[in-house]
Parts: sequence; structure tokens; C-alpha cells
Amino acid sequence: MTAALQRRVRPLLHGGSHSVADLAVGAAAVAVAARYLAVLFVNAPGYGGVPISPGLATGVPTVVVAAAAIAVAVTDADPLTGIGLLFVGVFGLLSLLSSAAALPAAAAIVLGTATVAAVAGRQLDFVSAGAAALLVAALSIGLASGVGGWTDLRSVASTVALLGIASTPAFAATDWRSLSTADWGAVLGGLAAFAVVLAVGRAVPFVTGAVTLTGTGVVGTSLPVIALAAAGAVTTASAASRTRRWPLLAGVALVAFAGVPASLPRALPFALGIAVLTAQEGTQ
Repeated sequence: MTAALQRRVRPLLHGGSHSVADLAVGAAAVAVAARYLAVLFVNAPGYGGVPISPGLATGVPTVVVAAAAIAVAVTDADPLTGIGLLFVGVFGLLSLLSSAAALPAAAAIVLGTATVAAVAGRQLDFVSAGAAALLVAALSIGLASGVGGWTDLRSVASTVALLGIASTPAFAATDWRSLSTADWGAVLGGLAAFAVVLAVGRAVPFVTGAVTLTGTGVVGTSLPVIALAAAGAVTTASAASRTRRWPLLAGVALVAFAGVPASLPRALPFALGIAVLTAQEGTQ
């Protein structure tokens, strides 16, 4: 079915399938980042601005991310990748229509993402394959702890998700044995982010805990792990910006701003981010 849909859609795009998919992924990353900032502002002490409906703040980014997953699915050259992303996008939309679709959607998102990662894994090096496996594990454990009801796994899900985000520089590195100027700049940016988060976390632990809980859903994780995640995200984002690899930037933004994928609105962008990151590494 996906292959037939791809054959129908691609001629309409006049060779611009990659551009359409990249724009869709970029829009999804912006929507997830906007949701992250909106949640922080609304929950900030003394906030007296315009109230934001929780349903609107959750629903709009979810629709944008699901549409982006479907756009990538119908334009990707690999049918298995298309099927996997179609599962992610379609079931992500279905989860908004009925709470009864939550468990099937969670299973479909994990299965679809694992399929995409497995396909891309044929072209990944050992380090990148390990990072992809860690991210897929974070998605699986996160949904099990949230949608699956295994609440005892929540702290484990938070730690694994943050370590997965910390591992994203594996997808950005051009050559670890011979770092370029851009790579060194990214590494220094990551080290600075680690130091800042660690210092702020020790100075104002209550504020740091509140931000990580409301913004990214982190529960029961140590401060060094949070700092590592920040360092990894900043390193990858910096490397992507310096080398103008905008899909890579969108991919790390999706997983970083999604946070711990313990709910479907967080799991959907996390899953799309995994697909984008592994696809970027596989095309190098």
C-alpha cells in the first residue's frame, strides 16, 4: 500500500520530494519546540499572560508531527521505511481521535520506529547503530512506563531517554579520528552546555527540577545525566548548524524538545526524530 501511495504522490512533487519532506520535518521541529517553550512559560511562577488550552498545545504539534511523518513516508525511497513512518504518522493521528487507540498507537509507533532504525542500521557505523538502538529503547521503555501503565519504569525511561539524547553527536560526527574546525566548535559548545547545566542545577536545584519535569517530563534522574543530555543536544545542533545540515538539526530538536517519550504526544516527535537522525547518518 505504501509503495503504491509513493508512486502516486512522487510525480506530483516534480522531483522535490526531499525538499517537501525536509520542510515538513522542519515545521514539526518548530511546532515541538514551540510547545516546549509554551509549557515552560505557562507553568512559570507569576505567569499572567493569555491562557493556553492544554488540548490545543498538545493537539496542534501532534498533528504537525504526524503529517510530517506521513510526508516522509510517501517520499522515502525505501518501502520498509515508508511503511514504518506511515505507522507512526497514521496511528499518531488516530490517538487524537480516541483514547481507545492509545495502546495500539503506542505499539505501532514502537514497531514503525524500530523498522525504520533497522533499515537505516544497514548503513550505520557501530557507534551510530548503538545510539539508534539506545533511542529506540528509550521510546519503548518510555511508552511502557506511560501508556503501558508500568509506572515503576518511569525513572529508567527518563535516564535512558536522556542518555539517548546525549548520544546524538554520533549522527553528526564526520570523522571522529580527524575532527574538523566545525566539529571542534560543536564539541566545545557541548562541553560549555554541560558545565552550565551542572552549575545551574547545583545552584538552583528546585528550579532545574521544575523545568526538566514540566518541559521534558524527566523523573528520578541525576543532574549529571541531564547535563549530558544537554551537552549531546547542543553538540549535535551546533555541528548541524555549522555544516548547514538542517534536517539533522531538525532531528535533534525533535528528540530533545520531545523529552521523555512516556506519552503519545512526546513519543511521536521522538520517533520522527529517530527516523530523521538515522536517515541523515545513513546518507553520509
